[in-house]
Amino acid sequence: MHILHLTPYMSLGGTERHILNLIAQGLSRGYQVSLASPAGEGLREVPDAVRVHQIENWRGLKLLRSVKALKEIILAVGNKVDLVQVHASAEMAYLAKKYLAKKPVIFTCHGYNTHPPYLNYWLAARFLKRVDCIVALTPEEKEYFLRGGIKESKLVVISNGVEEKFFRAPSFHEDDGEVIGLVGRLVKEKNFAWAVKMQAKYRFASKLFIVGGGPYRSKLEKLVKKLNLEKEVIFLGHKEEMEKIYPLFTYLLISSRKEAFALVILEALAAGVPVLVPHWLFGVREFYGSAPGVVVFKGGKDLKQKVEKGEGKIMGDRIQSFARNFLWGNIFDRYEELHSQLLMRREF
Repeated sequence: MHILHLTPYMSLGGTERHILNLIAQGLSRGYQVSLASPAGEGLREVPDAVRVHQIENWRGLKLLRSVKALKEIILAVGNKVDLVQVHASAEMAYLAKKYLAKKPVIFTCHGYNTHPPYLNYWLAARFLKRVDCIVALTPEEKEYFLRGGIKESKLVVISNGVEEKFFRAPSFHEDDGEVIGLVGRLVKEKNFAWAVKMQAKYRFASKLFIVGGGPYRSKLEKLVKKLNLEKEVIFLGHKEEMEKIYPLFTYLLISSRKEAFALVILEALAAGVPVLVPHWLFGVREFYGSAPGVVVFKGGKDLKQKVEKGEGKIMGDRIQSFARNFLWGNIFDRYEELHSQLLMRREF
């Protein structure tokens, strides 16, 4: 089996980690793997066994040049691959199917940050009519594509996965107070400013750690200074080994306006850390709502009350047991089943 992965970006976010784990699982099972991608930090993590075809940045003024380069790559390697998996870009999936009409093409959607997101899924669906299969990370995403006109027979839900390294012996925080973590790229969509403002108003955490880097950091730092929270809100920056960071938290806090899957929730649960999820993330709370250690809150006041009551603080191994269902080996089993069905042209 030879799989070609296509992606419009390759930094070090959740989408890229998803791709890297699919690549690792494929290689471990004897697959040949190729990757077509723009330049990015994530390319450093790609194993040497993977043939990498570099394209121009998929956004901006060089898009036409990127389309031409992608066409050349697809046509050059098309006869050598058995299956194509496209990530995040419906336009890429359209081109892959256009130039490799006889090869199975899978599109994996990694969510859209706009709110409400319906228009983006509807627009994506216009490019995906001929694609063989669309993988949604959650049932909510599947529903959006159905509403966009995609046939149910072309849709399958396969969630994100979590790496074994996150499963560590749960930590205990008897005298540390409530150390609450925010994890993600420092961009407006993550809504970390809301969390900082709620900390100023309700003091729900003794320490609020912000982990990640990005263009919004300076604005957040100014907000922290303005609210006199320098001793309570700590910026840790980007961390490579997040498996060592999660055990520092008594809770992980999610504040995003929109999330498709929120991989950080799965990582925190794997570490035995309970997670605070806002009620406005309907798809996320529907997916994780029954998981031990997941606490849904309605606003800042409710957040403080739930933290004070210690909700979600159950035995760490119970929290971890849910996350073990999503180990990457289990997730790739689903993909292997999908690959077989597509190659045999069976409906799933």
